[in-house]
Amino acid sequence: MPIHNPLHPGTIVYEVLIEGAKLSVTEAAEKLRVNRTTLSRLLNGHAGISPEMAMRLSMLLPNTDMALWLNLQRDYDIWIAQKFASKLHIKPIKAA
Repeated sequence: MPIHNPLHPGTIVYEVLIEGAKLSVTEAAEKLRVNRTTLSRLLNGHAGISPEMAMRLSMLLPNTDMALWLNLQRDYDIWIAQKFASKLHIKPIKAA
């Protein structure tokens, strides 16, 4: 089942931490124990959620787990890759 235009995971993190918890980017970064620039890059869609960040988010947000954050990133990555698949011009090999 194809995924249609999923949100970048950073958008969801923004909604939860900045809008929902009413934290500033600096405060959220401090709570996650990451550099403000690191969090800002994620929130602005310039970086993805790494396994380490997924762990940090799951520790900070008790009703979430690492798999949730990593699955959001995976779904987004697959959607991006599928958008460009036709430009690769790769032909399948024939079975021997």
